[in-house]
Amino acid sequence: MKCIVAFLVLSMVVLMAQPGEGFIGHLLGRCASGILGKQQLEKADQQLDQVELEKQDRDQQRMEKRSFQQKDFQRH
Repeated sequence: MKCIVAFLVLSMVVLMAQPGEGFIGHLLGRCASGILGKQQLEKADQQLDQVELEKQDRDQQRMEKRSFQQKDFQRH
């Protein structure tokens, strides 16, 4: 019984501490920044993929244009 009372009293002391300075606040802050950081990394990866796809499209269009010009030149 004494152990249960001691546990409850210590739990209340920990929970009544200022949340921004406690372990729980630190843990929650780290989790939130980790989640937000992960989302930002995913967004950056998507943007890099989009830039790479656009570059490949431009390169493909240039190659097709050259091929068309070569065929047109060979006809004349």
